[in-house]
Amino acid sequence: MKAGSSIQWSRRTLLLAALAACCCWPAKAADELPQVRILFLGNSYTAFNLLPGMVGELMLSSQMLAPHIGSNLQGSYTLERHTTNAEGMELLKKGADDGKPWDVIVVQEHSVVSAAAAVDADAKMLMENGLSKLVQSAHEVNPKVLVVVFQVWARHEKLWKEKSDDALATGKDPEQALARIHLANANAVKAAQEKIPGAQIIVSPVGEFWWRVHDLYPALSLYAEDGTHPDLLGTLLSAYVILGSIGGREVLQNSTWLPPDCPTVQAARVKKMVLDHPEVFKAAGK
Repeated sequence: MKAGSSIQWSRRTLLLAALAACCCWPAKAADELPQVRILFLGNSYTAFNLLPGMVGELMLSSQMLAPHIGSNLQGSYTLERHTTNAEGMELLKKGADDGKPWDVIVVQEHSVVSAAAAVDADAKMLMENGLSKLVQSAHEVNPKVLVVVFQVWARHEKLWKEKSDDALATGKDPEQALARIHLANANAVKAAQEKIPGAQIIVSPVGEFWWRVHDLYPALSLYAEDGTHPDLLGTLLSAYVILGSIGGREVLQNSTWLPPDCPTVQAARVKKMVLDHPEVFKAAGK
């Protein structure tokens, strides 16, 4: 998320398990499938193109899981700031629409902090404290909750050519920025696990797949015009990775839903990229 943005995203609660009542699914209705309750806490990286809804649509279309999706998405928020947001914390503690606690919490750190935390002590403390507090709060409500850390992507290389302050704050180039994001996420997860023994936390390597797709298929557009946020295909790729991290390879493979106006060939290419890398699924279902 671009630092200093004035965009504010209010809570969106998307109850996708109810979709079966108005859609013609070929096999099981949602109430016949195992239920999974997923809460998203993030900023505009998660809000663009309604990523939580995409994950829910994909999951339901797999005919393997029925999702209850909730979200609190606030522009420019860090994880630490989410811990002081009364609306989001109330939603975390209240649980899903069926009154049951969240099974999965997907959390997304501010994009600049995500990289700076690898080299700056203050940013490191901010990120690690924010994640640990959210994990602690979720763990108190449901000791079996899975916390999925949404690892963001590096900005488009054009922003380094333009000498963007936000891009330069993340590294000397996209490759260094991504390496820092990877390290900072690993450090934050390790710190949280040390503070909350028994907590289940995994990193969903969204940014790694952005790098792979951008490298292998440079003609495919993943970025919005600002070079920071995702376009529709970028959000779909992110949804594929997060879905795989939560549900595993079979759920992703069986998913059939596509967003309107998304070219089928492009979607198939990025989906195959994720399916070809089993490391995404090694922690799924824990």
